[in-house]
Order: sequence, then structure tokens, then C-alpha cells
Amino acid sequence: MDSATGKAISARTRLLAMRWILAFVIVSLSIFQLCLTYRGMDQPEAMDMAQIGRQIARGEGFTSKFIRPIDVWDQNEFSKGKALDFDHFADTNHAPLYPYVLAGAIKASGYDDFQAHRMDDEKSNVYAGDRVIAATSTLFFLLAMLLAYTLFTRLFDEVVAITTVALMGLSELVLQYALSGLPQMLMMCLMLGAMHCLTSAVKADKEDRSARTVLWSCLMYVLLGLLCLTSRMSIWCALGMLAFTGIYFRPRGMHAAIGAAILAIMVILPTVYQLAPTGGLEKKLMYGIFNGFGSDGAEMLMRSATTEALSFNSSNFFLRWLGYTFAQFNSMYINMGAIVTTPFFLLALLNKFRNPAVQAGKWAVLAMWLIACAGMALFGEARTISASQLSILFTPFFAAYGTALVFTLLARMQLGSAFNGVRGLTIVAMLVISSGLFLFQLPKQLYMGIWTSARGIPHFPPYYPAAMNGKLHNMSNEQELIVTDQPWGVAWYADRKALWLPRSIEEYTRNLEPIFNRANQGTQGFLITPSSHSMQANGVSGVIREAGDFAPLALEGKLLLLAPRHNMAFAELFTTNANPKSTARPLASLVSTQGIYRHRNFILGAEMIYYSREAVSDKNP
Repeated sequence: MDSATGKAISARTRLLAMRWILAFVIVSLSIFQLCLTYRGMDQPEAMDMAQIGRQIARGEGFTSKFIRPIDVWDQNEFSKGKALDFDHFADTNHAPLYPYVLAGAIKASGYDDFQAHRMDDEKSNVYAGDRVIAATSTLFFLLAMLLAYTLFTRLFDEVVAITTVALMGLSELVLQYALSGLPQMLMMCLMLGAMHCLTSAVKADKEDRSARTVLWSCLMYVLLGLLCLTSRMSIWCALGMLAFTGIYFRPRGMHAAIGAAILAIMVILPTVYQLAPTGGLEKKLMYGIFNGFGSDGAEMLMRSATTEALSFNSSNFFLRWLGYTFAQFNSMYINMGAIVTTPFFLLALLNKFRNPAVQAGKWAVLAMWLIACAGMALFGEARTISASQLSILFTPFFAAYGTALVFTLLARMQLGSAFNGVRGLTIVAMLVISSGLFLFQLPKQLYMGIWTSARGIPHFPPYYPAAMNGKLHNMSNEQELIVTDQPWGVAWYADRKALWLPRSIEEYTRNLEPIFNRANQGTQGFLITPSSHSMQANGVSGVIREAGDFAPLALEGKLLLLAPRHNMAFAELFTTNANPKSTARPLASLVSTQGIYRHRNFILGAEMIYYSREAVSDKNP
């Protein structure tokens, strides 16, 4: 065996060892985080989709126990005179695929039976059902790592693929998404699968195999259709791919037309059917635009029982949209996991790669990303971790192209025999810069996780699952609604129907109560949590802006915390309406010692108070 063959075998052995070591590290880190350091879910959208998945697993269809006032109003408007069924309240706020995936995991684990898996607050503070959801998301994360490895091995080489997977697998933000219960990891799998198909389509096109090119292109759009059925925001990614394929493949426009037809059948028609109970697609589009450019935002819209009093900020609409779009560029580095090579993707656009699939792939990614930025500016949220955040989907592509560019520059430096050593040091530097702080803190997190794994540390404030799963469930019934500022938590942890607390008492009494009365749907109480008082910035003014007319209830808990020896009832002071023309009942007539919901039940001290119609006890039935 000559020296060249020996070196080749040695190189392959090193790559094989790196591959298995990386796989072991990523899988072990995922297991450690899921089993030892996991603190439960803290994303409202994840809890919402989880409780919908449980409804599906029970055979209740795509229904929700999280009820938004605006949906009540809209469904009543389009009910054609029929009373609403709040026991089977259709959800129109989420794309269907991910809740159905969660339904399979919930059914397989037995968590569709709520009573069989009740929490014992003496043993655990973390709901085990959260781990089922997080484990599902983590499995898609591991699958995404495998798909990324195979894709970038095809496009570049195994060193680029291993480095990219290492950067992603050790990224704190990517791992947070893996544990969040949000659909982003499933979306990343579908996006990587679509890019696999694009790579095969480009290769077939270069070999003049037109039939195979069309076949791979169709399969790619099927995967993009599934992506859109996972998150409606993903339609912006699909639009970017339509623009790319319409220009790149010949005859121009044919692949885009085929893709548009596939997306229309897979996405548009089912979405229109799903949204029919609340006024159709155009109304949801209007609500989405209001999220970005309304005076109050989507949360206030969802908590309103009508759109009459909501104002839309239409001044300089185009300029504001353009400004928000460029703001997405500014936050690109953070939203993509703070991976050091992601910004180099923009420089890689200037480099001409020899592989036609690599060249085509970078322009396809750019087209999808640019249009996704415009979509996120119009419909998305500013939070780094959010169900509407699409930037994380582009992390593997930006990181891979950036890494490939760095290695290309190193190769052009003519380092000779020192090339492998310099490249190895560069990889180490990339990992240290991207994940050094996370890896430095990891031993402490694992140590704390081992000592607290028996009970766990919940995300409090605002979430304390044991209180809802235990006391609140026992104090309430399944027939009537609980009005609360944390309806996603009540629906998931307490398995009770929950109405999002409106900001206006007048809207509640004038617009919602007649609908409830007509449907024979009773309301059993009001639940105030830290979502209203402990999570608001700007002190009292922030609480007032969040809770609106119900701010005295939120402040009552704070007053009790400040003066625990005084059993004060702040709502007693609000016996009249500030607006003399208002026809609504004053707050004191609803929640006070003389009101309808006169009994105060301390679910978690004064942090979480349940105002009920009758005196209730915390006894497990």
C-alpha cells in the first residue's frame, strides 16, 4: 500500500470518527437537556398547539379549548343563526399538520387521558406531557441534523457538512427551538427535504432529463406544501421558490406554474375551507396585517369581541413595511443562532461555485429568505423564539455556504501540508465563537439539572403547571368557561375551556355574554395569573395596558403580595363605570364580595387567584 492510499484511508477514518463523535455529542446533549435540564414549555403557541393535538387524539377533531373573543364574534357572525358549540369550538388560528403530528405523539404516550397523568406537586413541578411535546420536537431536530449532513455532503463535502451540523447542534438557540415544542424543527426538516429535491432537479436538468427534472420539482413543491400546512407563514418561503424556479428552469415559468398548482391544491383550498367559519382567508389576512401595523397588535385584536374600535395605522404603509423588512436583516445573526459563519452567506453570493447545484441552491435560498423577511415584517413578531419566526429555517443553509466560503478562501492561500491543521483550528475557532458561552455554562446547567431533576424548575413567572393541573382543575368543571389571561395554560395544563380575558368589560357584557347565553354556555370564574401583573414592563401603566378594564384584578394580587396581612378587595372600589354612557356592568358587580364571582381562591398564593361563583374546594374528584 503506497503512502497516498494510506493517507486517503487515514483521512476517511478521521472523518468517520468525527461523524460518530458528533452524532454522539448531539444526541447526548439532546437527551441531557430533555431529561435533566428541561423546565417545561414556556411558549404560548406551543401549549395552544399541544392542547389542540390532545383534542385530535381524543377524537374531537381540530377543536380548541383556548377560545379567543374575536373568534367567538366571527364564528357567531357566520353561524347562520345557529348557536355556537363551545364543546367543539373549531380552531382557525393554526395550520393543521403540526397539531396532527403532536396528536400522534400524545396518543402513543397515553397523554390524551388527562386523569391518568395528573401531576403531583409534591413530586414534580414540570408536567410530563410537556416532555412528550419537547421529545417530538427534539426527534425532528435530530432528523434535521441528519438531513443537513446528507444535503451538504452532496453539495460540498463531508468536512463542510460535519462543521455545519456541529455549529447547529451546539447552537443554544437551535437547541431552545428543539425543546420549545414549536413546529420549527419539523419545518426545518421539510425545508431541507425540499432543497434535496431541488439539488436532484438541478442535476437532472444539467443532464437534459426533463421528465426527471419535473418529477423532482413536483416532489419539492409537495414538501413545500407540507411546510405551508405546518405554518401559514411558510407561504412566503414557497413564494420565493416559485420566483426562483420560474426564472431558473426552462421553459421559463413552467415549473413555477406547476408549483403554484400544487400549492393551490395542497394549501390554499384546505386553508379556505378551514377558515370558512370565521369569515374566510381575507379576514385572517387582514388580522395578520393588523398584527404588524395595527395600533395595538395581534394580541389586543384577538382579545377584542369586535373589530369596530380597532384602528389601523395606514400612514406611510409601504415605507414602514420596507423599514420592518430591513430590520429583519439587522437581527439576522441573532435569529439564526449567533453562528459565526451565517453572515458569510452574503459574501458567498459573490463567489461562483463550480457545482451547478450549489450555485442554484444559493440563489434559491436568497429568494426564499428575502421574501420571507418581507413576510415576517408584515405578519410576524419581533421575538427571537416564536412560531412565526422563519429565520431559523435558513440557519443550516447560511451556515453551510458561509463555512464553504471560509474553507475555499483557506484553500486559495496555498498552505500546502499545513492546510488541514489550519482548517482544523478554524473549525475550533468557529465552534468557540458560536457556542463557547453555551458550552461554558453547560456543566453548571447539567449539575443543577441532576440535583433538581426530581422536581424540576418551571418557567415561573408566569407558568406554574402544578397549580393548574392540580388545584384549578379540581376547583372547576369541564362544562363552563374560565375567563383568564393565560388561556393556553388553562387549556393545556388544566384541561378546561378558557376564554382569553377581554380588555373591555363592555365588550364582554354587550358582545360576548349574549352569545354565551344563546349557546347555554356558562362562565364559572376569572383566573388572574402573573401574565397580567408580574410579566409587564412599566409598572402599573404596563398592567393597565395589558389588562384594560380588568386591571384592578391584576393589581389586587400585587397589593396582597405587598400587604399580605390585609385581605383587601381592590375591585370593591369600582362600583361605577368611568364612562357614564356605558351600558356594561361595573367591575364590582362581576368580581367582588357582592358580585357574581365573589369567592377568591388562591391557586398559588396571591400570584394566581381564581374568582369563582361558588365556594369551591381543592379536592381531587
